[in-house]
Amino acid sequence: MPENKTSQNPAPSGAPEPGRGMIGGRRLIGQERIRAQMWRILEEDRVSHAYLISGQPGSGKKALALAFAEAINGISNLGEPAPGVRSDRRSWYYHPDIHVFLPLPSTVSRDELRARVELLAADPYEIVDFAMRPSLTVQDDARNRRAFYSVEYFNSEVRRVAYLRPNEGRRNIVIITNIETMRKEVVNSFLKLLEEPGEQVMFIMTTDKLNALLPTVISRCQLLPCQPYQPDEIRDGLMQHDGIPEEEARFLSRIAGGNYSYTRFYDLETLQDNREDIIRFLRMSYTVDVEGILEMSQKWQSGYSKEGQLAIINMIEMFLRDIALYSAGADESLMTNSDRLDVIRNFCSGLKDARIQDMLETLEEARTLLSQNIQPRLIFTVMANRFAAWMRGSEAAVASGEPWKHMPAVTDIKEL
Repeated sequence: MPENKTSQNPAPSGAPEPGRGMIGGRRLIGQERIRAQMWRILEEDRVSHAYLISGQPGSGKKALALAFAEAINGISNLGEPAPGVRSDRRSWYYHPDIHVFLPLPSTVSRDELRARVELLAADPYEIVDFAMRPSLTVQDDARNRRAFYSVEYFNSEVRRVAYLRPNEGRRNIVIITNIETMRKEVVNSFLKLLEEPGEQVMFIMTTDKLNALLPTVISRCQLLPCQPYQPDEIRDGLMQHDGIPEEEARFLSRIAGGNYSYTRFYDLETLQDNREDIIRFLRMSYTVDVEGILEMSQKWQSGYSKEGQLAIINMIEMFLRDIALYSAGADESLMTNSDRLDVIRNFCSGLKDARIQDMLETLEEARTLLSQNIQPRLIFTVMANRFAAWMRGSEAAVASGEPWKHMPAVTDIKEL
């Protein structure tokens, strides 16, 4: 049920007006290398039939895909105009030859989908994925809405538009976001489209998990890999496009973990409260306060959406990195939590043998588990158990390859 547009259909009610808001490339953040590569493709007139934009969540893949599609069909939103590309205040939303698809949960209303497409049209960095933002109206909705491309969805919508001829543009462009969520049987059907594309059709796909795709899919695409955003790119984007003061933008950019999209929605006051919870969590991990760990883990599960939980993990990482910097005698200006030097100093004096690198690797594992829809309270509980050992410079009570043994290990860890 994607919002496919045709030149005969008026814009749906509530759609952004042309030239209003932050549309297409006029809002692009960073990724200069990829943008330059896209312009070379246009300038050299060597447009392929399939492109795959990969990178971690929040690295601007959708924004790049939309702007690239606009540029191919004659609308300059990537940057400097290329040959044959006009400067235009329109966007993909109104173009009859650009079709955008999102993975969908098993049940979704047309109005709900339309609202997300409209948000994406107004701002290409909006969080519109159902898995990451279950509801547009309920803040911190923690429902699990797994989204994917089903056989019915693919056959009735994606395949149908893939055989259309261009109406007014250079190509009929099909943008498929988060292609890694395609069902196995859908991937097999999609491969046939890639192998035998319709005349003048072009696919632009995005993925958060390149390694999850079949090699046969990857080999049929031109790859456009995005790098995680650097803190200064996120800081500049927050200041220039989101109106966030420099000091706050600098702090937010350091805990962003390379994810600009999520960082825009962080509430600084809430983050400061979270930081105090994180300090307590680290202390409870060290003292193996089982009751406190379980309560905090449940609080983070029930009170925060997935992006909020990722923000907590990022903040724990920044605190640990500050501890490492302080231990190494680094300049205080390099520390994200420089206003809490008293806490950092106390941690350093009491954790001289701490295995910080192992703790950081545990956080990376936690991010992966969150993306796999593992219950957050279990993830944070296991994290605390492992931290208890790492802080003492000891081996973890449970090997990393046997995570299921963590819950019974609580009692054993108390004896460390």
